[in-house]
Amino acid sequence: MSESELDRIRKCEAKQRGVMWPDMLRQSRSIDEFLWRGDRKAKPIQRAALVLHRMMFLFMALVGSVVAWKLDDDWGLRIIFIALACLFGAVSVRFMRNAFRH
Repeated sequence: MSESELDRIRKCEAKQRGVMWPDMLRQSRSIDEFLWRGDRKAKPIQRAALVLHRMMFLFMALVGSVVAWKLDDDWGLRIIFIALACLFGAVSVRFMRNAFRH
């Protein structure tokens, strides 16, 4: 059986649905909700991706802490690095909580 031209066009449009602007906006909103609120029905691969995403923020918090520890002279810069490290650490904890939320 051969597919008609219209069926092939519909399959192609279905595959590209997340690329066009309104669909992309809808999907980005659902991703933001998953990142900040968590999802009880998330698939294991989504949870693993969120843990990997969390590791980036944890690494940034660690780097900020090490840089703040190594700075000797400038207290203002040290406070800025400590504040940024705390911010990245808080985001990392939030993402980890959402990744394992059931």
